[in-house]
Amino acid sequence: MKLSHSLILSSLFCVGAMFAATSAQAFPGGAGGGGGGGGAGDDRRDGTVDRSGTYQSLHRGSGTFNRSVTHSPGSTTGSTTWTNSKGGTGTHTFDNTWNKSTGTGTHDSSTTYANGKTSSSQGDWTKTGTGTASYTGTHTGVNGQTTDVSKSVTNANGTKTVDSTYTNPTTGKSSTVDKTITSANGSKQVDTTATGPNGKTVTSDQDYTKTSNGWIQTGTVTGPNGKTSTDNRDVTYTKDANGDTTRTMTGSITGPNGNTKVIGNTETYDKTVTPASSTSSTTPPPND
Repeated sequence: MKLSHSLILSSLFCVGAMFAATSAQAFPGGAGGGGGGGGAGDDRRDGTVDRSGTYQSLHRGSGTFNRSVTHSPGSTTGSTTWTNSKGGTGTHTFDNTWNKSTGTGTHDSSTTYANGKTSSSQGDWTKTGTGTASYTGTHTGVNGQTTDVSKSVTNANGTKTVDSTYTNPTTGKSSTVDKTITSANGSKQVDTTATGPNGKTVTSDQDYTKTSNGWIQTGTVTGPNGKTSTDNRDVTYTKDANGDTTRTMTGSITGPNGNTKVIGNTETYDKTVTPASSTSSTTPPPND
């Protein structure tokens, strides 16, 4: 039984959402077809934010999605449903809690893909000091395999580090993902190293720069053989007269052999904000 490589690669490469107000293709579909996005970066305010709309991807098809996220003091919950162009449907739900007085929190999420397969994760956060926290939990993949997950987070002086370990409980073999995020003057640099149970490493160096209507990402990924690929993405947001927002991503990935794959997707959605009855602030647990 092998470690969940999809989980490790997700931790290594899915870093663009920290800059985007909406994360495209946040919930990819299974074999049944592509998945919908759904706005990963909902407003951090008490109350409920609902988004619904359509998505179109060069390589993952098209469809519709609905997403609802509710913030309240000490709790953030949400759900997303999507339907792809072949009629396949998927759902994602999550429930995060955080107790500011005790410095502890919980995480629980599950996803059902368009092909009927499921994955889930559960765990606990603990504040370990000023700007530091730890996480322990499990992830269950679509094949039913369970992976033990532990994380250590440090956030100070504009630099955040997230060191993660993924362990196969049957074989005892582990993989690690170490990420450093440096923020300064409207930009972010994200450097990541993933090391597999065989000791081989993959490194990713990505730069994110804010623009007047979105952000630009450029970077490189170097494989265990030392060969390097380059990637870039340009994300823009526009709003029409009806208040609907369109998020457009265009970009490309060029492999070590010089071959280039063009990537891109669009989402168009409307947003409804329902304020909570009180305005108390919510302190969320650390995230990566």
